[in-house]
Amino acid sequence: LSIYDMSQWVLLFFIYSFAGWIWECLYVSVLKRKWVNRGFLNGPALPIYGFGAVIILGITLPFRDNLILVFFAGMAGATALEFVTGFLMEKIFGMRYWDYTGDFGNVKGYICVKASLCWGVFSILLVKVIHKPLDSLLLKLPEWMVHTIVGLCLAAFIYDVIVSVRQAIDLKQFLEAQLAHNEKLMQLQEKLQI
Repeated sequence: LSIYDMSQWVLLFFIYSFAGWIWECLYVSVLKRKWVNRGFLNGPALPIYGFGAVIILGITLPFRDNLILVFFAGMAGATALEFVTGFLMEKIFGMRYWDYTGDFGNVKGYICVKASLCWGVFSILLVKVIHKPLDSLLLKLPEWMVHTIVGLCLAAFIYDVIVSVRQAIDLKQFLEAQLAHNEKLMQLQEKLQI
């Protein structure tokens, strides 16, 4: 593993966001026995995986040969990211995109022991197996190509974020209006029964 420049880190973010989207969609689709497009965005990206991979790689580079440190540092970094992301998504959009409420050791349903341990194992797999061939390939790409790919991905990502946030806000407003409407109907029904 190597230290990357900013464009390479951004490219890694997009690669792992896409890989995470594939993983989540396949996993959930198999469980539900139908295709499920996971995540907040419309496009094929789950940014929490991109941020998670970049955080894990960034904090484990200094001790990437020590599996115990990789496990615990990756687990701590990814768990913190999952908690903050879950909290903010619920506060901003009024929706939970995952919920560990029934799991052992959960904290407000945003994180739990099982998920944190999985993040630790994933950190070792990422650093020791998954990322090594990608590292070699990334370092062979010419700078102009990295910049071009990042520019295209960034433009598509920004557009997708704008559209997805608008849709989420519209949905939140629609649900709030429906709730207010239902409350008015219940009040009217109570008055009619008197």
